[in-house]
Amino acid sequence: MPAPIEGIIVASLTPFGPGGEGVNEEALGRHLDFLAAAGIPAIAPAGTTGEFLYLTEEEKSAVIRAAVRAAAGRLRVIAGIWALRPDGVARLAREAEAAGADAVFLTTPIYYPASESMVVAWYRHARAHTRLPLFAYHIPQYAGNGVSTAALRRLVDDGVVQGIKDSTGDASRLRELLDACGGRIPVYGASDGFALRARELGADGFISALANVYPETFMRIWSGDAAAQAVVDRLRAAVKAYGGVGALKALLRARGFDFGPARLPFGYLAPEEERRLVDEAGRAG
Repeated sequence: MPAPIEGIIVASLTPFGPGGEGVNEEALGRHLDFLAAAGIPAIAPAGTTGEFLYLTEEEKSAVIRAAVRAAAGRLRVIAGIWALRPDGVARLAREAEAAGADAVFLTTPIYYPASESMVVAWYRHARAHTRLPLFAYHIPQYAGNGVSTAALRRLVDDGVVQGIKDSTGDASRLRELLDACGGRIPVYGASDGFALRARELGADGFISALANVYPETFMRIWSGDAAAQAVVDRLRAAVKAYGGVGALKALLRARGFDFGPARLPFGYLAPEEERRLVDEAGRAG
């Protein structure tokens, strides 16, 4: 990339068409207009918030291509390339580069315990299949594996990884990453309740799920507005109470962007749940 991406990056939701199938490019385009108008510099499609576990490889490629087209140079695109198998990671890395993405990000192997050497090999494999900047994604609370600081230092020293997203919401972990690699690669915080603290600690940016719905609020947080973080804390609690991605899509619908249901086994919220969630979000400020 010509320069590191700084500030608030949206971990973008995937807009599905009728019945939850296909990628709704019209809805995606309108949403990216909204994010660009709020000053968001980049999106990260086909990741955790984008329901990557429930997308086929072909759908992930379609999401990435649609995101690049809709971004139209106004926002940079950091494409998720996770797949169960290494050959899938390789294909998605090549697809993202061919589509015109600005960078790629990759979660660790999931579920089965992986040693540090296995995690390093996983990222080296991805690096062999794209010239794009590669960001490691550390979310051990869901993936079951993480990227240790020692492993990250090796990967950075060898030119394999050019950034890290840390989703622990742990100040000591973020401080450790900044001490080890800050200034050499961009270090991004994540986990929406941690946005203001990540800024205070010196993170280069913050990757947010709730910013799909409230980009203006996160832009205020990144300017140092503690009151905006308090609003996000209340919103985050409401979203978690109503089921994560489905709740995010319900709140986005209330702002005029219909991204369809979350993929099964989740689907839509029940109508009464959606009304209560929207009311709670309104009261949150």
